[in-house]
Amino acid sequence: MSRRTRAAAEPRSGTRRDQLAAIAAELFARHGYHNVSVSDIAAVAGVSGPALYRHFRSKQAVLGHVMRAGLAEAVRVSDEQSGTGTDQRLRSIYAGLAAFMVRQPEFGVLWRRERRHLAAEDAAAMRQQIGHVSSVVVGELRRLRSDMSSADASMLSWAALSVVGSISDHRVRLPQAAFEKLLTAIAMDVLAAALRSTPDHAGHREPAAELPALDSRREQLLAAAARLFWDRGYHAVTMEEIGAAAGIAGPSIYGHFAGKSELLQTAANRIAARLRQSTEETSGAGLGERETLELLIASYVDMVLDNRDLLAAYFTEGHNLPEHDRVEFRRFQGTYAGYWADLAGAVLPDCAEKEVRIRVHAAFAVVNDLARTRRFSPHPDFAAQLRTLMRTVLLPPP
Repeated sequence: MSRRTRAAAEPRSGTRRDQLAAIAAELFARHGYHNVSVSDIAAVAGVSGPALYRHFRSKQAVLGHVMRAGLAEAVRVSDEQSGTGTDQRLRSIYAGLAAFMVRQPEFGVLWRRERRHLAAEDAAAMRQQIGHVSSVVVGELRRLRSDMSSADASMLSWAALSVVGSISDHRVRLPQAAFEKLLTAIAMDVLAAALRSTPDHAGHREPAAELPALDSRREQLLAAAARLFWDRGYHAVTMEEIGAAAGIAGPSIYGHFAGKSELLQTAANRIAARLRQSTEETSGAGLGERETLELLIASYVDMVLDNRDLLAAYFTEGHNLPEHDRVEFRRFQGTYAGYWADLAGAVLPDCAEKEVRIRVHAAFAVVNDLARTRRFSPHPDFAAQLRTLMRTVLLPPP
């Protein structure tokens, strides 16, 4: 059995079509849409390729079914909210979404990474579904907080969704009921966050000194590659298209990078270097734990906003790195998250270790997701808002 088919879970109960879709979703989440074939899905399901085509006309149709089914569940949760008060209805919605994500954590990966590959019809249906959920949540939130603008309510609702979806980014697990309760509580804290009225004691940190830069042509190619990888996906982009986007044509491209793989590795190395630099600067500042955590929050937000394309390419295409690099970067990510967890744990001595780690990953997810959501970034207070949200997720109210 191939690397892709060895570790798939047993199919969930339901129709044969739903079982095939569940298997495909797990394979897409683990290995990436383009790295999984119809034959891989069929092999795990124990059917032939032609048998799978009796249920789905193409691999893209399988992805469309998975995404639409997941969002249909989100629509159902938003429409079947319970409770007599607005706060209760919002809690009911996010509790339902948390329960769904705990059951199907792979959906978060597919939502962030693979929706670019949907057919136009499925993409349009997905936009309509998520628009409906957003409209319900924003409406309820503005009823609860009547002085809040629609833009701020939208940002908070998406940030709370990122908290729930952050389960897809790590393997820290709690018993199901406890996990759902914690994710719901953090999401509700986010919905209660004061984006403007809370003083931002961290202030705006000046960008860190630049690391040694590559020559300008390499930089142009790297920037173009990161944008294209984010917009269209690693496999859908050619070296020639990257060169054209950077204004560099012909074989001269290969004088700077041997191929797409080296470009992706360089993007990942750049992000890792930025993160290492931020931990060295904050740990060497000689501050207490709380002050160091505040400085780290400011540093992380600035790093994300200064490197949006590179960061997005890394998080959406990191599964396409060579295996050795994937292992190394997973190890680095674990060490980096561990540094945050140790610091946050010192600030929150009464929080269990797993809760602290879950909060750290949720804080990363909020910043990473909102920074990649282009409609939020033009706001002049965007960096301060992200710092507020990260602080809210990491440090629960007393």
